[in-house]
Amino acid sequence: MAAITEKNKSARGATAVTIGWRVILRAWLQHHQASARDSFFRQLRAPFQHILTAAVIGVTLALPALFALALGNFQQLGEQWHGNPRLSIFLERKTEANDIAALQKQLQQNSAVTAVTLTTPEQGLASFEKSAHLSNTLTLLDENPLPPLLTVELRADTTPETVQQLQTQWQPLPHVDSVQADFAWLKKLFHIMQLGERIAWGLAILLVIGALLSVGNTVRLALENRCTEIIVAKLVGATDAFVRRPFLYSGFWFGFSGGCMAIFLVIAGYYSVIAPVTALAALYQSNFVLQGPTLFTALGLLLAGIAIGVIGAWLTVGNHLREMRPQ
Repeated sequence: MAAITEKNKSARGATAVTIGWRVILRAWLQHHQASARDSFFRQLRAPFQHILTAAVIGVTLALPALFALALGNFQQLGEQWHGNPRLSIFLERKTEANDIAALQKQLQQNSAVTAVTLTTPEQGLASFEKSAHLSNTLTLLDENPLPPLLTVELRADTTPETVQQLQTQWQPLPHVDSVQADFAWLKKLFHIMQLGERIAWGLAILLVIGALLSVGNTVRLALENRCTEIIVAKLVGATDAFVRRPFLYSGFWFGFSGGCMAIFLVIAGYYSVIAPVTALAALYQSNFVLQGPTLFTALGLLLAGIAIGVIGAWLTVGNHLREMRPQ
């Protein structure tokens, strides 16, 4: 009898149950799936609010992206228009061919020089006739008024100070009439582009802050609508991560839609200007081709949109969860 009583005593009370990590991982993944699905269908039931918030993210990303795309095309255009610094050396009109060859050889010995190209008076006149469409008029001239021209191309890392030194150094050389630097305008263009890059970054930061506030405000309204549900869940032991997860997926869907909208706006902006730019390039007899958004650009916009949505939701939910402690 005592043995039976002792056996019954050992059977009474709570028993410890060990849950394996596979079960925990499966439950965690199932809750992620359920949260993503639930937040998706909740946003489908309120499409107007979803579209407005996604539009804010889309415009936020599209404006700096279009600005950066324009700067990239301007940089490409600058590189096509003699991206490396150059010096144009105009020779005296009666300079002999042997003297020109000797001068070319002397210039090429400088370590900053990559190439020296000769444009004869005949080549210069033919090029001018073709570009200005003045062939009939120029035949009336008694002689060719253009001098020989040596175009000296310098290394890409040549500083403006070095260009000025070379200009001063080569001006007194025999048979040299004048030396002109073609680097100043390019330097101005690069400074303008640097200013444009800083403006683009400043614009992007301000717009991102506005998008974060917009996402945060939308998530805050969703939190207030589900305030009772959240408090009950925390009363039965739900962690902050468990409560936060559905709202993070809401931010994810906002950001995903906003990223897709930004991609659409950038592509639409590109195709809206490609025809006028092509026509303008043809007027200047340029082979410039406008570069559009790449797959990397589209992926970057999509990831940036998702990041804005998730971060905005995270900051808002974290702040409000501290205020929703069950009493």
